[in-house]
Amino acid sequence: LREESSRAISSILVTALEACRQGDVELIENLGLSLETMHKLDQLKADQISNISGNYMRDQTFMDVFIFNSEKMAKIIEIAAEETKQFELVDEYLRRGACKKMMNDLFGMRSTQIANSKKFLGIPTVKGRITVTTSGEQRQVYDAWLAAIKTPDYRERLLLVSTETGLMLSKIYREVLIIEEIQNQSNKRICA
Repeated sequence: LREESSRAISSILVTALEACRQGDVELIENLGLSLETMHKLDQLKADQISNISGNYMRDQTFMDVFIFNSEKMAKIIEIAAEETKQFELVDEYLRRGACKKMMNDLFGMRSTQIANSKKFLGIPTVKGRITVTTSGEQRQVYDAWLAAIKTPDYRERLLLVSTETGLMLSKIYREVLIIEEIQNQSNKRICA
């Protein structure tokens, strides 16, 4: 019964989403869901919507099926949307040449996870060390890093610098670590 109920919840969500796309918000209002939640749901894939329904039904009893908990559903959708954003960010980092150390530091990924993700995305594995950054590239990274100072998310900021400079993320990461080390040393001198 739980599996059938999960499919019914998936069907309700997809129907509500389709109604929203057509400008009819009556169903989502009746369900107690917000337009913001529906925007997040709209960015998810079908299997993720199915997983959301399964998570929603995981701890429900038979009679709970007839009571729709909009707060619980909104929270589950929010978590799934954040996970999707994280997966997309990881994929973009790998496409832009992030090294293993960077992926481990920023996403906690192990070598096998990185290798499997690259294989799935069709990204060839580069052997050996990355080339030394030229003084021109160092200047580009420094300037772009300073220009992106208002970007609050560290990972998004690195990606922005990569977009601006056209350089591999592994080179950018190495240079940013050096910039931060220099800043930390000068901050220690000022405070001492």
